Amino acid sequence: MSSRSRSRSAPSAGFIGDIRRLILELSKRTSASHKRFVIFLILVGVALRASLLLRPITYDEAFAYVEFATQPLGKLLSDYRDPANQLFHTLLTKFSTGLFGVGRVQLRLPAFIAGVLVMPLFYIFVRAMFNRYIALMALALVAASGPLVEYSALARGFSMGWLCFVTALVLGRHMIKENNAVSAVAIGVVCALGMWAVPTMAYAALLIYWWMLFSLTAQYKNTVQKRIMTWLLSLVVFVVVTGLLYMPVILEHGFDQLLHHRTVAEQGWYYFKLHHQDRAFDLWAYLIDSSSVWIAVPGLIGMLYPAFISSKFRFLALAALLGAMPLVFVQTIIGPPQVWLYTLFIFHLSTAIAVFYLLKFLQEKLFTKLGKRTRTAAAALVLLVLFASLGMPMAWERSSGMPEARTCVVYAVRNLKTGDKLFVQHPWDWPVKFSAIELGLSFDMLTGTPAPNAKVLVACSPTDEQSVRSVLLHNAQDPAMEDRMKMVLEPGKLKIFAAP
Repeated sequence: MSSRSRSRSAPSAGFIGDIRRLILELSKRTSASHKRFVIFLILVGVALRASLLLRPITYDEAFAYVEFATQPLGKLLSDYRDPANQLFHTLLTKFSTGLFGVGRVQLRLPAFIAGVLVMPLFYIFVRAMFNRYIALMALALVAASGPLVEYSALARGFSMGWLCFVTALVLGRHMIKENNAVSAVAIGVVCALGMWAVPTMAYAALLIYWWMLFSLTAQYKNTVQKRIMTWLLSLVVFVVVTGLLYMPVILEHGFDQLLHHRTVAEQGWYYFKLHHQDRAFDLWAYLIDSSSVWIAVPGLIGMLYPAFISSKFRFLALAALLGAMPLVFVQTIIGPPQVWLYTLFIFHLSTAIAVFYLLKFLQEKLFTKLGKRTRTAAAALVLLVLFASLGMPMAWERSSGMPEARTCVVYAVRNLKTGDKLFVQHPWDWPVKFSAIELGLSFDMLTGTPAPNAKVLVACSPTDEQSVRSVLLHNAQDPAMEDRMKMVLEPGKLKIFAAP
């Protein structure tokens, strides 16, 4: 029975009632072995993400936390001097570290939880839209996808954007079927929260609204006008709630700070024409590093078949294009690769659909005794192992962070006393400050003039073209102190000098 005929035979029981009915239907129509396999795939995805939680702190994480999350709540929500303050994510990291203490795991917990929750939600969406077999393979791909794993274990807001995006997809399907106003409002609120976490969620939010519009106009004729009004309600809620969430920023910095941040150089159309291919190549290189050419190229080509046979996927793919391209041209900016990782959910879905129909063809022509469940489970396992083995080494490397900062602070904690100083220079300042908070080293030891006869540590990085003299000058200290300094430790990229 099609989803349309089911919706006709089972009238809506309201938003909560429909959710209960969906859970009961999924449970009733799912075998115990299938449930166990879904749980297994999710647990593997959790383990892959958890394996990165103890990786060294990165510069972006340290800067965002120390500069913004340590501020009072009111200031945090209005301070948009730098786009690194992804407001909703920063707010949650403040709560997380306030509740559990300051540390890498506590800092990364909100992003990690979002990255975990997105897996079962994406499975539910794909299963509701297509079938359990495609959903199983799509789940395997998302669980093991290197870029998704990486940014589910770093303290940045992108995984929260993905969670809001996939949640809006699930709610969007309900709104399309039932014309439910509660779903419409919830979609608007969820998309606004995604924008609050990551402003570039705008691309994914536009995808959601284009997709819903295409689906409504294609599936319904007699009631399309009424359904479009519900769609407009959702869009208005999205715009209004987004505006309210960013109102403290607008009052503090002005509206233009959101559209053209002062830290982002004005590029213009001429610059965009010259460099848009380079930015596109950066994204391509990022994805290739996480898999390989022989997987990425067939994966892109494989999108054509799902788009040809499935109007449902075609609407999603077209919505992704319309959600991104016009806005990119208006902004004349192509963001860094992590901005576009939400599209991996569409790419992984297309791969799952293509593999499903390829396996069906092989069964009909070659392996006639191979059952649908067996072939799907085997394919899901192969995809899980393949993508994890290719993606995790790069995720591990890209999350290498700046471990020397912690080593430096550990040495300072053991060897410095009140009045002594530790001096560093950018880009080591923020990771050292984060490690100082984590390990209980007073910020007073990182700034100011040393006490008479105090011990002074200087950490410099030759790879960043730093010297003892440059670090001393950067911290407004007497460069003649360099003559009394001797190297006491050389952890990785840093050299630590001490005097006396």
